[in-house]
Amino acid sequence: MQFKEAVALWRFVRHDPLGKWFGIAWGVVAWFALTWLSLTVAMLLVLLTAVMVVMQRRRAELLIEDDLDDLI
Repeated sequence: MQFKEAVALWRFVRHDPLGKWFGIAWGVVAWFALTWLSLTVAMLLVLLTAVMVVMQRRRAELLIEDDLDDLI
C-alpha cells in the first residue's frame, strides 16, 4: 500500500461514519487476535482491512460525484 492510499484510508476512518465503524471493528478484532494469539482472528484483520479499503474507494468516488453536482 502506498503512502497516499494509507492517508486516504486514515481520513476515511477519521471522518466518515462508516469508516469510524470499520475502525472500531478493526480495533476489536485486533485486540482479540493479540489476546488469543489466534492466526484465524488475525486473518480476519486482513479481510476487514481489505473491506475498509474497498469501502473507502467507493465512498471517495461518491464524494467526487457530489462535488461536481454542487458546481452546476
